[in-house]
Amino acid sequence: MDQNWNNANGQAPAGGAAAMPNPSMPNPSMPNQPLPPVNPAMGVPTAPMAIERKGSVVETIILVIVCLIAAAAIVVAVIFFMQWRDLKTDADFKTNEAVAAAVKETQETDNARFAEEQKEPRQQFCGPADYGSVCFYYPKTWSVYIEADARNNSDFKAYFAPKQVNPIKESDSRYALRFTIYNKQYEDVAKTYQRKVEKSEMTYRTWNSDNNKMTGALYEGQIDKQIRGMVLLIKVNDKTVLLQADADTFRSDFEALITTLRRNS
Repeated sequence: MDQNWNNANGQAPAGGAAAMPNPSMPNPSMPNQPLPPVNPAMGVPTAPMAIERKGSVVETIILVIVCLIAAAAIVVAVIFFMQWRDLKTDADFKTNEAVAAAVKETQETDNARFAEEQKEPRQQFCGPADYGSVCFYYPKTWSVYIEADARNNSDFKAYFAPKQVNPIKESDSRYALRFTIYNKQYEDVAKTYQRKVEKSEMTYRTWNSDNNKMTGALYEGQIDKQIRGMVLLIKVNDKTVLLQADADTFRSDFEALITTLRRNS
């Protein structure tokens, strides 16, 4: 009777053997805790996994959006960089081109000014006294070659060119000045050029020296098949003076030279 009562109250029986706990009886040492809901199909809790999956989807969407925005920003940056590079390249090219043109123009101006300065002081040249003593000034950088010196009443011929005078007999030689005094009447020499004026190959205008002691005719145009330039004819006593520039390149020098024409008395 006592043994059964002790067993019913969870106490060990009198023999000293420990009594086995009864699982159906509550354990006073453990607090009561609520149990999570059970999935009937799987027999495991479901709420934490659903929340975790939902968070993972949201994070993935946000990550994709951020990546797309970053990619779009990179594309826009690349486009703007390429446009800026093209504009800068074009601007640099135009700037370099303008600078090169300015430098070239400055160099050409300096070279032209230097060349003009080198011509000074000009030197005087005079023809034979028996042929009128016609004189003029020419650039000191020119060379002169006298082919015929008017001996035995022949013509007087002199050729001028920058640096050196090319061979006279060559048809392609060009001279800054041909100075010729023909032992002929003015009208006989002028006929050749008057015919060119009639054919519209050359133009003509009257020329006078500053001191009005010499007059003549200035022709300009196609002198022959190979030479285009300027020709000045002047009557001096019974002789005819011819000054000729073989190319438009020598125009400015020729025009400056004929303003210095004088006759030494």
